[in-house]
Amino acid sequence: MRYTISDVAKLANVSKATVSRVLNNSKPVSDEVKKRVLKVIEETNFQPSALARSLSNRQTKLIGVLLPDIANPVFSKIIDGIEKKAHEEDYSVLLCNTRHNEEEELKYLDILREKEVDGIIFNGFHSSEKFREKLSKFSIPIAVIGYDDESYDYPAVLIDNLKASYDMTKHIIDSGKKNIAMVHGPIEDYCSGYQRMEGYKNALLNNSLKYNKEYMKKGNYTYKSGYDSAKELLKKYSDIDAFFCANDMMAIGVMKAILEIGKSIPKDIAVAGFDDIDVASVYTPALTTVHQPFELKGESVMSQMLKLLNGKEVERQIVHKYKIVIRESI
Repeated sequence: MRYTISDVAKLANVSKATVSRVLNNSKPVSDEVKKRVLKVIEETNFQPSALARSLSNRQTKLIGVLLPDIANPVFSKIIDGIEKKAHEEDYSVLLCNTRHNEEEELKYLDILREKEVDGIIFNGFHSSEKFREKLSKFSIPIAVIGYDDESYDYPAVLIDNLKASYDMTKHIIDSGKKNIAMVHGPIEDYCSGYQRMEGYKNALLNNSLKYNKEYMKKGNYTYKSGYDSAKELLKKYSDIDAFFCANDMMAIGVMKAILEIGKSIPKDIAVAGFDDIDVASVYTPALTTVHQPFELKGESVMSQMLKLLNGKEVERQIVHKYKIVIRESI
């Protein structure tokens, strides 16, 4: 038998309002009454309806999270951080996998509106006019992770992608490499695409090396795009002696392409990635990369969301530290 709040109230000889106060800890109830209600709840194994609670306090306890690729280990770690913090405050996460597709992003915004989520966390990949316009119609808290630009006025959690990319490229230069190619992300992805590319470019120019556009290929953060890009570049330019990639997945694809043509890493061609996913340390040779604290970033953005939900002041931008992790590939 499934017990209702009315059943609990009747068995405890109190009103439904009193049961609700005990459940939500919303108003003072005497210790004697509270014990009686809790005893009945335990005996009946009563489970309050989430829908009923949302109607009474105008909260669904749901946070919508839009991420571009949940198959990517980067985003799975971010989700872990978000969920850990959300569950501490009795919130649940409604995950939306947008697959780097603008139409999917727009569709999920409609779904989140229907579900009446209490807040939205997203990784803004496209930042299109359509997306911004639809987002602006929400009257609920919104926070951004891994992305920020002047078109958004939402609190954001990220790292300094420009400087991290510059520092990694400088490390490659300091190792003695001069003809450094790059497999970058889509330029419309402002932080992971554009800023990482600009950091690479600035490091070359500031260290008296030629910036050659022909040494650059656009990937889509997948292993295959890194592999295909390297195959094409190595076929055209035999003098390339290093690759910097905008993420680790592409870097591992690049390493496979290098090894297939009989070159050694790092003696003939060095390789660096970005993110420090788990496989980076176990691949052979182990990958030099930029470490990001993904779980911490997830916890931080959820903390920002909880502050917004409780009407507290939040920081406009939280910039976490990154670290250059030196391994065998350089």
